[in-house]
Amino acid sequence: MKRRAFLSGAALAVTGHAIGAEQSVVTPASGTINEKPRNTPVVQTVDVCVLGGSCTGVFAAVRAAQTGAKVAIIEKQNAFGGVATSGLVAIWHRLEDRKKKETIIGGLTKTMIDRLTKLNACNTKGFGRSYNLNTEELKIELDKLAGDHNITPYLHTYYASPLIENGKIQAVFIENKNGRQAIRAKVFIDATGDGDLSKDMGIPFAIRKGLQPPTTCSNIQGLPGNIQQLMRKHGKEFGLVKDNGWGTRIPGTKDVSMCALTHVFNTDASDAKQLTAAEIEGRRQVRAYMDIARKYGGKNNTPALLDLGSYIGIRETRSFTANYTLTEQDILSCKRFPDAIANGSYHIDVHDPKTGKFKFKEPRGAFYQIPLSTMVSNKADNVVMAGRMISTDRSAFGAIRVMVNLNQVGEAAGVTAALAVSGKKAVSKVDSAAVRKQLSKLGAVII
Repeated sequence: MKRRAFLSGAALAVTGHAIGAEQSVVTPASGTINEKPRNTPVVQTVDVCVLGGSCTGVFAAVRAAQTGAKVAIIEKQNAFGGVATSGLVAIWHRLEDRKKKETIIGGLTKTMIDRLTKLNACNTKGFGRSYNLNTEELKIELDKLAGDHNITPYLHTYYASPLIENGKIQAVFIENKNGRQAIRAKVFIDATGDGDLSKDMGIPFAIRKGLQPPTTCSNIQGLPGNIQQLMRKHGKEFGLVKDNGWGTRIPGTKDVSMCALTHVFNTDASDAKQLTAAEIEGRRQVRAYMDIARKYGGKNNTPALLDLGSYIGIRETRSFTANYTLTEQDILSCKRFPDAIANGSYHIDVHDPKTGKFKFKEPRGAFYQIPLSTMVSNKADNVVMAGRMISTDRSAFGAIRVMVNLNQVGEAAGVTAALAVSGKKAVSKVDSAAVRKQLSKLGAVII
């Protein structure tokens, strides 16, 4: 089967997705199978269970443990770090406000930067006072961070479904090398990115039209500095469409760059078949621009592919509705919130779904804030949302989606979950002042 036919078939296998609380519908190809009932062993009982081991998820787990909770964390990959490590996105944006007068981000983000700097695995040679990371070193530091706080990790483990009783999640079913198991918890943190648990809990969500397209990242040595110009000139010859991308150098290496030079357009990465097609197409694109470099990059050009992301870098899928939805105007006006748990200075950055161009809008003040109310819903007593699926409009999402912002969201999720457990409250009833006070005590910058 030809590549284009395969990719089209993978996308067309989905009957469609609807906007709102509906999800992608897949038509069974060969009927259905009625599974026999079975008893599933409970492998762990904890106070807080975190689904998703990105930096957001790990930081949530650590803050929950520091606030007195017994914690488990589930991650489908072989390492923690999410898009930073498995996706190879090797940059954290600035910790200062837009006027560079005040530090507005601290906490575990700063802790990791300090640790990596000591290992020559982090520098500030990126654009806009951002930090370039060696994300392989970050994997090890995240292992240590989780271990230091007695968090029970489950790697190579998939979340399958929830057990819901009396309107609350009592347990989640997981699948790994040991088969199907269950973890019981009092509160769950959804850091899956796509909001898999929140979807199953029935929290309303939308899959917006014109999703920001994902990117397959790679680490390449010896790529010519004018590669993007070469791609614009010769891309059609190698099956590339007009596109826009970016890259950054990896600290501690010689002439190695993280490359995010293309997009996989028309992809809803919350759908399994479209995600599969996008992974394959993304890797093909990396090979294509390396072939361009080999053919047109100069006489002695021999680029070497050192690493491919173990999954595609997903920018946008489901967006959930919480007790408050952050808006573009909130970001642009730098609105202050009494329940603010995170601060950000990264501009609004929306990738065009057809061209990949970066659509920027600049906030008018020094920094904006993310309120706790974007992460909790009255419809879910024991689920805290964390990561890129929190409640925002499209434009606000373009600003808050970067890792230094979502790292803070993870820390707040962990504290909120632990306080809900200790206070025997619904997560939406936890006092935001108590969350802010505990975050400040733990080293976060709370304004």
